[in-house]
Amino acid sequence: MNDLGRPPEEATIRHIDAVLKHLTSRWASIKKARKDLDFKTVAQALDGADEDLRQLTSSWDEQQTVIKNAIQLDRDFVLSDAYPTEVEKAMQDAAIPIKGEFPNYEFPPFKLTFSYNNGSVRLSMGRRSKQTKVFAPSALAAWVSKEYQQVINSKFNAEHFCQELLVAYEMTNRLNLTKDTALWGHPVTLKEIYKILTLKQSVKQDYPEALFTYDLARLKEQFDICYDGRRFELVPSRNQSSGLLLVNSKGQESRVSSLIIYDKNNG
Repeated sequence: MNDLGRPPEEATIRHIDAVLKHLTSRWASIKKARKDLDFKTVAQALDGADEDLRQLTSSWDEQQTVIKNAIQLDRDFVLSDAYPTEVEKAMQDAAIPIKGEFPNYEFPPFKLTFSYNNGSVRLSMGRRSKQTKVFAPSALAAWVSKEYQQVINSKFNAEHFCQELLVAYEMTNRLNLTKDTALWGHPVTLKEIYKILTLKQSVKQDYPEALFTYDLARLKEQFDICYDGRRFELVPSRNQSSGLLLVNSKGQESRVSSLIIYDKNNG
């Protein structure tokens, strides 16, 4: 919600809250008195409830207009040039490294998309996505931060990841070259490796390409990538529009297209 002060709306909300509080209290008294067969209390509470309802209904049209006007101000704010600035500030305050321009932002492995017409904001990671109807910058940033922190704070097991890459690399290598054994030192595209890793649709849903790319970025931050006596090399893309875009923990970008694994005897 826009942070601009709105005394008429605040006064209206306080009035409605007070009336509803009295009505709720009286309704509780009525139920208890009915159970106790306390006829006098029932009659008094019903009279009080009638008065509360008259207060609420007599001024409801005016109160509803005040609230609707306040909501329209919020809508105007979300559609204004000031809204993206407030969103970006809230995200930065929440330590979310967003890039891009409203209504589309990225911060690996996520994308954040605003759709005012649908009344929602979508947070996606590959084909997996969640959405919220919250547009208030601070509340939205808190929601995004929770999802983001779950991923970046997850333990990265580099050894297990290398083991999976090794198996997928060897299999893809043999299939591409129609050999009985892998030709070590031969490049295999990372997109082919990802396909092997996610042959099952259920696995692909749980492990989208965006998360695979994020894991590669975490692996690439290691100075020397080795597993089982073999050396791993992520090959840069010759074409900057192809390959996978890796973003490291410092926000530095690089594009890689293939993986090469050298045999144990290769220095």
